[in-house]
Amino acid sequence: MPAPFHPTRAFQAYQIFAANTDVGKTILATGLCRAAALLAKQKNRDVFYLKPVQTGYPVDSDERHVKTYSTGVNTETLYKYPDPVSPHIATDKPPKDEILLSETKQRLLNYVNQSKSKDGAYSFIETAGGIHSPVMSGTPQADFYRPLRLPSVLIGDSKLGGISTTLSTYESLALRGYDIPSILLFHNERYRNHEMLSTQLEGKTLVSAVPAPPLPLEDPVKEIESMRKYYDRLDEHMEPIMKHLDQVHEARFERLAYMEEKAKDILWWPFTQHQNVKQTTVVDSAYEDYFVTYNTNKDTKDSNNGKELEPKEMFDSCASWWTQGLGHANPKLTMAAAKAAGRYGHVMFPETANEPAMSLAERILENDKWASRVFISDNGSTAIEVALKMALRATAIRYGWSDSTPIDVLGLEGGYHGDTIGAMDACSPNVFNKNVQWYKPKGHWLQAPSIHISKGKVHVRVPESIQQNGVSQYGYDSLDAVYATDNRGDDPLADVYKKYVRSQLQGLRDQGRHIGALLMEPVIMGSGGMIFVDPLFQRVLVDTVRSEGADLLGYKPQEQPKGWEGMPIIFDEIFAGMYRLGRRSASDFLGVKPDIVGYAKTLTGGLVPLALTVTKESLFDIFLSDKKENCLLHGHSYTAHPVGCAVAGETIDTLESLARVDKPTAWTSYRENWNSNETWSMWNPQTINRLSHMENVSSVMSLGSILAVELKDEQGGYNSMISKNIIHKMRHGDFDYQGTGANINLFARPLGNVIYLMTSQTTTPERVRKCEEILFDCLENNQA
Repeated sequence: MPAPFHPTRAFQAYQIFAANTDVGKTILATGLCRAAALLAKQKNRDVFYLKPVQTGYPVDSDERHVKTYSTGVNTETLYKYPDPVSPHIATDKPPKDEILLSETKQRLLNYVNQSKSKDGAYSFIETAGGIHSPVMSGTPQADFYRPLRLPSVLIGDSKLGGISTTLSTYESLALRGYDIPSILLFHNERYRNHEMLSTQLEGKTLVSAVPAPPLPLEDPVKEIESMRKYYDRLDEHMEPIMKHLDQVHEARFERLAYMEEKAKDILWWPFTQHQNVKQTTVVDSAYEDYFVTYNTNKDTKDSNNGKELEPKEMFDSCASWWTQGLGHANPKLTMAAAKAAGRYGHVMFPETANEPAMSLAERILENDKWASRVFISDNGSTAIEVALKMALRATAIRYGWSDSTPIDVLGLEGGYHGDTIGAMDACSPNVFNKNVQWYKPKGHWLQAPSIHISKGKVHVRVPESIQQNGVSQYGYDSLDAVYATDNRGDDPLADVYKKYVRSQLQGLRDQGRHIGALLMEPVIMGSGGMIFVDPLFQRVLVDTVRSEGADLLGYKPQEQPKGWEGMPIIFDEIFAGMYRLGRRSASDFLGVKPDIVGYAKTLTGGLVPLALTVTKESLFDIFLSDKKENCLLHGHSYTAHPVGCAVAGETIDTLESLARVDKPTAWTSYRENWNSNETWSMWNPQTINRLSHMENVSSVMSLGSILAVELKDEQGGYNSMISKNIIHKMRHGDFDYQGTGANINLFARPLGNVIYLMTSQTTTPERVRKCEEILFDCLENNQA
């Protein structure tokens, strides 16, 4: 069963917002209910009205008003408070947002179930006050109701000043992703606000002015009679508006159906074998951790075209290709983007400065104190290309290599640094680059030991090329012990690693190779299969390259070395940086800093593309010259676009507040679960232990928001198909959500025989637990 509180062809649900208080919201909501009831008789449908929060009760009751002047409408109010004030001060015991939202969803689910014997239903949810009036917790209603993203009828203000308040309200809702098919307001002959609103919003929404109600009468009997006559007259004005809503609703679902049918004909998806795609998942919207998707249910028929499009809520468990940091449609990020777009749009960057770019660079350098320069680009692959240009030129100049000298990089087997040609050449041959005719590997790649948890025990798996005395596995008491790199000086692996690195560098010298940079992903190699590299190995590698690299490789410096040693160290933190692993920088786990680092993905919280290449002054100075041709000739038209820089600044603010340890934050419970402020995960340690004992699981590993499960498979690697059935069940299994009768799925993508799940940095423990339950269900029912 899908998540049926979202609209379908048969179930039309609308949010009723208002531009202000005292604009006639309840009167026009009643008019809509009456008009819907008239159409419902023709269509064999039910009509429902819900008021989630009512203040001033029982003197004021919007539900009572609707019930008094409508017939055939089912009405309900969830929370009632006697004080006629804003809901956030109407009670000293406010329910949590998730409780109120859950109860609202449950009512919508009830309405769907009640109308199953008919051809559908109309449902209206009336808010309280204006769109920024808060619910009891203090959350603005525009944000609180956003997870529903119901098409919204906006009740405009017909009084003096109403043009401004109505347009501002419209823009606030639009910024949050609401569809607004209709604006309703009373006809006011003096101000005629509807005329200007129609002009301003031409083609975007239907603006309708309807007769205003008569002045209220003191006699309650006469007042009721007067209003009944008014509503009888109002019906003829409201019925065309309801028919318009019908048309917009049907057009919406026609478009969704078209997208599902035609997407495979005109889109070329990345990393996708189109012949294996059985059905397109149409993402209608996204909010916090969830996609709302629509797909055809071939077993369900409706009265329109024989196929019903069913909604599903899917947890974004691949974090939208690892970019998602602060939840989809985060209102703070949206506002930051809108402000920068309104102030700048885009402005070219060379020889200029704008406030968002300047502030971002300052923020980055406050933390990366080892660095002094920030190069701003637009994606992770480009950030690494820029880093390579910086490093390789610096090395060539220091050691006096000619421009024609072929220069390679030193890296790790399984590492991956992006899909542009230069970044691909800096990776060993793999499935991503083997069919690219221009690909030419330019490097030497070391085998890397990796961390695993099997049968509840933490161990480091050492590749055969590194092993001494045939020992392939080293056990540790905990993950904390593995990641306490500064305390592993007497670890026997330190000597094993150093001997291996030294022998590899000496071998490169014997081959006459010119190595210009060490490039690697610290802690975790993502695309290579979520490989958690032993941090001690990377620490030893960096230390050895810096202290002995030039001598071991036989390089003779042509200038006095300054700022960096051996060769520049580049850390690719496109994936792991910016708190993905619980710490701001993945290099914090190694205890050493790079000479150049690349950031992207969670840098902007998953909203817009942006990337940074951060480096030292000594590398910057290499490019200083009187000749322009000697500068760093790299850039894009949208380099340092203010929108991305502003969003990045807002993202860093939020992440830094979450990372605080001096007061409780949303991460506190996760850290407590792991008894650590340094090495922790959003995934429960009991879950990790249980997974590690499953018969079809080879090992498991978790850090920060990442959970990686290595399945037993002789083939292994990216081309493994062992996870296919498990992934399919995750996406389509329809798992019950908290006993509500509404279901949820996980939108997951495999990496060969590795299934990984990833959360945003704002995911709640309850959501993580549900993902864990689904994962166990899928794995236990797919045992070999």
